[in-house]
Amino acid sequence: MKFLKVICAILAFGLIACEEPNYGTGSPLIIPSLGTPESNEIWFSTTDALSLISLDENGFDVAIEEILYDEGFCSIIRFAGPVRVIKERAFANCHNLRNISLPGSINTIEKEAFWECKNLEALTLGGGLASCGDRAFDNCINLFSLHIPSIYRWCEIDFASPTANPLYYAEQFIVNDTRVKTINIDNRTTKIHDYAFYNYTMLQAVTLHSKIESIGRQAFEGCENISKVYFRGEDRDWCKLSFEDERANPLSIATRLYLTDDFATTSQEVTKLELEGVSNINAYAFINCVSLKQLSADNALSTIGTEAFRNCTSLTSVSLGSGVKEIGDKAFMNCKKLNSVTIMATEPPTLGDSYVFEYNPSDRKIYVPHEAYDAYLADTMWKIYSKSIKEL
Repeated sequence: MKFLKVICAILAFGLIACEEPNYGTGSPLIIPSLGTPESNEIWFSTTDALSLISLDENGFDVAIEEILYDEGFCSIIRFAGPVRVIKERAFANCHNLRNISLPGSINTIEKEAFWECKNLEALTLGGGLASCGDRAFDNCINLFSLHIPSIYRWCEIDFASPTANPLYYAEQFIVNDTRVKTINIDNRTTKIHDYAFYNYTMLQAVTLHSKIESIGRQAFEGCENISKVYFRGEDRDWCKLSFEDERANPLSIATRLYLTDDFATTSQEVTKLELEGVSNINAYAFINCVSLKQLSADNALSTIGTEAFRNCTSLTSVSLGSGVKEIGDKAFMNCKKLNSVTIMATEPPTLGDSYVFEYNPSDRKIYVPHEAYDAYLADTMWKIYSKSIKEL
């Protein structure tokens, strides 16, 4: 593998139209972006103005024409045409890389592209990025400021792993020059990809809307300071949201869900669910929702997904209609105040595992139709709860 370490030009002051960062002393609130490069350029600065970077000359989908080093603060990698791909390990082990701005033309960052860039402090990504390969930013331990043009575009990026996402390390997430502590997902977004906000500890609140269909695995893992989740829609719409796992749902961290209107002028905390015409409550839908006290659903409800109500520690009563056919793994596990469950189905619903009602109060009652009482007691899974099952 060849490495390019040639000074092609020493630029006079002011020739590059970058924005000079003011690092100051101590820990800065934001490390500024170098600006927005043209599609055939990448802008960067180093820890030492006189030092060169070591990069794979074949690490891009187009040829490098020249590298223009500036003695001041901002240097340029110039390509023969628009650059779209940063290939595997292109900047790996560039220990003196401090700040870098990528153009909007780049759609792919391959695996380990910035691996071990330990002194990288600021990164600017363009709006065209679609995928980041496995460990693309692994061990970029000093990354502080991440600049992006929009949350909408960010949600569309396919991250292959947690450290494919620079937010794994970045302390500041800056959208259009504004540091983000609350995220408002607009109605253009229908999917939030895996690991989208992984480990962004500055995040305090999330607003989602009813057009979102799915949220990928561990999208909010490590966002331990989220305290509120707002949803622009009805509780029936929230039930339809597909969460890949527990940490795909920000509610699992915030523990409180608020329904709001499109203008966010009013909000109401979810304490009671009275579902009509809802066929499915998806997996992890209300996990850790500590404010929820009551659940009732009519005969339309067929399926309750895995861990849908796990750790709903204020939930006291559940009433399900005759249409329920399946209750997923650990669906009501650790609902420590759940003392009354009524199920009107004459055919015992399938239980996902033996922990569906685990860690409920010892005196919890499960009420079933008189004509189905024997069927529940005879069922392989339901007989675990034989002491709790009562006839209506």
